[in-house]
Order: sequence, then structure tokens, then C-alpha cells
Amino acid sequence: MEGIDLVICIGIKIYNSMRKHKVYILQMYSQTIPSKLIKFFTHYKYSHIAISFDKNCNVIYSFGRTKYNSILNGGFVKENKNGEFFNYYKNTLCKIYELNITKKQYYRLKNIILNMDKNSYKYKYDYIGIVLRFFKIPITFKYKYVCSYFVADMLFKSNIYNFNKSSYFVFPKDFENIKNTRIIYDGIYKLYN
Repeated sequence: MEGIDLVICIGIKIYNSMRKHKVYILQMYSQTIPSKLIKFFTHYKYSHIAISFDKNCNVIYSFGRTKYNSILNGGFVKENKNGEFFNYYKNTLCKIYELNITKKQYYRLKNIILNMDKNSYKYKYDYIGIVLRFFKIPITFKYKYVCSYFVADMLFKSNIYNFNKSSYFVFPKDFENIKNTRIIYDGIYKLYN
């Protein structure tokens, strides 16, 4: 390889490593009984948080019901916009934030979440923790999350964002304060393309 070709090759590699990737954070309100309770206690429009790697947000990751018709089976969920839950709760509202991150952050985040997906049977919804959080009691349980704790923890572990408080105490409202985000949609989730 000649000198100029080597410089161009190195320049391309540096450019590709610095190129921005994007993730999408969704604030949601599905109008289920649990979401109404969370909304009542938090006094905030949205009661659920999810994260997606694709701009259309067809697949989202979070902690919530594993079966659309039962609140008792909760855990890590990989939900599809055209899946059971959103076909049943068609009027789920959402606000979608686009967040620019580095390639390294993107692949670190994706690796962590895909590993959780592969081992989803281990992860459970933290029914006790959701109550303790409202009383500011910082007790965590291995493999247990609520939605906002999960997304905040993923952003922290991927060196994307630090809320300046424990991820455990992050609530849905806190996500509107993430710097360098851009709102790309506000409306009914199923209508977003």
C-alpha cells in the first residue's frame, strides 16, 4: 500500500469509528391499570420507558408484562409494534427521543441488551422495588428491574448518560432532561413509521 492510500485508509477507519450512531428512547402511556397507577403517583403524562435501536421503533426493549393480558408475569421484554400488546392497546401514547451516540457506545449498549434478551428467563419485573422507589428506599435485587431503572442503567453502563443519581431512582420524567436528544415523534405509537 502506498503512502497516500495508507493515509486515506486510516482516515476512513477513524471517520467510521467516530461516526454517530443513534438510539431511541420512548416515553409511553398505555392506559392499562398499572400505567394509570404510576401516572397517578408520579403526576407525569408517561408511565413507561423503552429503548430501540431502529428509527421506526418497530422493536423495543424494556421491563414490563411478558404476556399482554397478565400483570403478574413481568420481566425483560422485547416487544414488537405489531405484537400482541400493542395490537390490544392500540392507543398507547408515546414520545420518541433520538439520541446520538458513538459507535463504541452503540455496540456496547446493543451487546448488553442482546445478552439480556438471550438470558431473558433470568430477568423479572421488580414489583417490590417499584414500591420501594417511591419511598426512596435503595434496595435492588439481582436480575430485577422496572422499565425506567432498566433504560437508565443501560445508558449508564454503556457510558452514554449519567443521570447524576442512582439509575434505581430514575423515573420516566427524568428522560426528558437527557442532553443532546431530539424529539422525533409525539403521538400514538402504532401510527409512528
